[in-house]
Amino acid sequence: MTPVMKFIDIHTHNKSEETTYAIFNSNGESTTGCTSVGIHPWDVDNNWEERFRTIRELAKAPNVVAIGECGIDRVHPGAAPELQAEVFRAHITLSEELKKPLIIHCVKAVDNIISQYKECKPQQAWIIHGFRGKPQQAEQLTRAGLYLSLGEHFNAESAKIIPADKLFIESDESSTPVEEIYAAVAAARECSTAELVCQTSANAERCGIRFI
Repeated sequence: MTPVMKFIDIHTHNKSEETTYAIFNSNGESTTGCTSVGIHPWDVDNNWEERFRTIRELAKAPNVVAIGECGIDRVHPGAAPELQAEVFRAHITLSEELKKPLIIHCVKAVDNIISQYKECKPQQAWIIHGFRGKPQQAEQLTRAGLYLSLGEHFNAESAKIIPADKLFIESDESSTPVEEIYAAVAAARECSTAELVCQTSANAERCGIRFI
């Protein structure tokens, strides 16, 4: 019997299918299965430290395989960028302490994220989720050392030039099955879906992500 391919969904808000290894994003609630926990930049406020204490405890669980999503959003009306950056740095520290990769929400903040990466010199992987940027941004981020995760709405030209060893796929909040997103990205990269599945599996292993 031919083994069923397991599609890695690096970031989702949806229940995963049997054909998928998925990291479910939790905003601070205890969950089962592979999970990431963090404070979304839209949810940052002046009382973030109390909430972060809960995040810190939840993050110690074996089923929590990544920290986030967290990051900086310069478009959404919410907390000041300076406060978002402070909360982001707390997540960076937690990621390094627990040796778990960081899943990052980045909107109009590529320079800020790269600056933080160069300053912190993290040992853990940083993954920009839902990347839709242009090839120049993709090149900037991957050259710096970050991973990029593509969702349903991605820039096809960027998809072509992202190094294979820096690429992930995700469904995020989309109702589109992640298998279809893999097929679309594979078509843009002119490779097979199977090749893309093998590559993202290798990338997850390199990032220390173990699906349970």
